[in-house]
Formats: sequence, structure tokens, C-alpha cells
Amino acid sequence: MKQNTVIKSIAGSLLFLLLTACSTPRQAVDAGATGNLIIFYDSAIGKEKLLEAVKEYGSEVLYEYNNFNSIAVTVPPGYTVSKTIRFYKKVRGVLSVSEDRKMELH
Repeated sequence: MKQNTVIKSIAGSLLFLLLTACSTPRQAVDAGATGNLIIFYDSAIGKEKLLEAVKEYGSEVLYEYNNFNSIAVTVPPGYTVSKTIRFYKKVRGVLSVSEDRKMELH
């Protein structure tokens, strides 16, 4: 009897380890995501308020796309991408905010 209890306990532990090792993470990581944002702004309003918001929020301007009225910025340490997107969408003159992604062209 005691041997059956030990075997069941070991089998249960092995099953638990197998199931946890094979489970998928709750939040999948996008392999193409850079962790940076691309922000498009209204050229009639300009980018001054946006650049002030970047400084205030603690982001860093990575690149200014003058021909497309947009900038690339970092997500500051301690902030999530979604929270940062929500912040920048509220800035006057911002048209859209999206996560920057690396894309492979074939």
C-alpha cells in the first residue's frame, strides 16, 4: 500500500512538471517588436508640443521623419508600451501612435 502511494505521488509530480513545462506563456512576445513607438503628428499643428511631451515623459527621440511628419521614440524604463501609447495619443496634434516593428522583406 505504501509503495502505491509513493508511486502515485511521483507520477503526479511528473505530470505536473510536464504540464507546466509544455504550457505556453500567457503573453506571447512579438519577435518583430522593437519596444519603440512611431508617432505621426499633424503638420498644421507642428511637433513642438509632441517634443515637449517626449521630454516630460522621459522618452528619447530616436529619429525624426520630416517627410512623413512623424518621430520614433523609446518607451521609458518602468513604463509599458500600452501605457506609453495611451499617453502620446492624448498629446495635441498627435494623429496616431503605433509600436515600431522590424519587418523582413523577401
